[in-house]
Amino acid sequence: MSTRTGSGDVKQAVQDLLHDALARRASDVHLEPTGEGYEIRSRVDGMLKPIDRLDAATGRGYVNRLMVAAGLLTYHLDVPQEGQFRIELDTSAERVKALDLRLAIMPTTHGLRAVVRLPAELLQPRSLETLDLPAATYDILQHFAAADGGMLLMCGPAGSGKTTTIYALLEHIVQRSSGLSVISLEDPVERDLPGVTQIEVTPFGNLTYETALRSILRQDPQVLALGEIRDRATASIAVQAALSGHRLVSTLHAGSPEGAVVRLLEMGLEPYQVASSLFAVVSTRLLRRGSAEAGYAGRVPIAEVTSVTPAVRQALLAQGEAGAIRSAIESADGFVSLRAVAASLVHAGVTDEAEVQRALGG
Repeated sequence: MSTRTGSGDVKQAVQDLLHDALARRASDVHLEPTGEGYEIRSRVDGMLKPIDRLDAATGRGYVNRLMVAAGLLTYHLDVPQEGQFRIELDTSAERVKALDLRLAIMPTTHGLRAVVRLPAELLQPRSLETLDLPAATYDILQHFAAADGGMLLMCGPAGSGKTTTIYALLEHIVQRSSGLSVISLEDPVERDLPGVTQIEVTPFGNLTYETALRSILRQDPQVLALGEIRDRATASIAVQAALSGHRLVSTLHAGSPEGAVVRLLEMGLEPYQVASSLFAVVSTRLLRRGSAEAGYAGRVPIAEVTSVTPAVRQALLAQGEAGAIRSAIESADGFVSLRAVAASLVHAGVTDEAEVQRALGG
């Protein structure tokens, strides 16, 4: 791929770049400074793919244009900056008059690095039915939507479909249970959810998850969604909310259900609190779909579900060790692991073994 020099209207060039990313169904566009200039890459189906190379002056012109659109300070070269901007883009289906994009700027040794996040609603499925979840996962989410209380945790690495699943679950609850008070605390808000009061928190500012959650509990909520449980204070409030009759769903950065449970214990929660409040843990990953024409095209979720069975409760209360909890999870009737779900998709020709190894390791 050769390096291009700038020509023509930078504003139009940036517009074309974003339109191309949309056509590729990209979630992000990266403008990365290097020793030779700028490399442009887009993230499609979770993987970064090279798109173009620009000389340094042209690349910086692209970054400046994005910063101006987002109202950022182009002369501040030594601090990170974040902003939003609105742009008109065409989709293949209809004219989209206004799309809100997020921009993040980071200074590096070679210049300013820019990442544009495209709107999630253009890529994310809107309902539980269209997520194509494994049957056991779909069933547990349906049961949670109708429950009286409890805490549902979504775990997995970044980009594994946790937020997409929570959004679909909240829309499912709103559509099927009118009159509920549903509130979400997010960092940041990914897309608008009609019927849900969405609050954007600032984890390192004044409106943190902890302060927002404490206040929200006095706002008469029935269903709560947290972008993430990050610390002991938030975990403690979340558990108390679940124990007092609220339905609460949150993400937790852990690689497995047993890892999620152990992390809650490491945050200082008592084993009996976790055992009594936890409705289920869903661990997710996304696999790229095989395509004879394009190698891979699109993604399909895999997931495993852990409920607090008597064996899991006993392991949690007795030791709280990951190995013992995992053994109890696997002993449950009907349990299907991530690898077993992935193997069924390989057998059905939906994906291949190389993609499973990429996502789950050897």
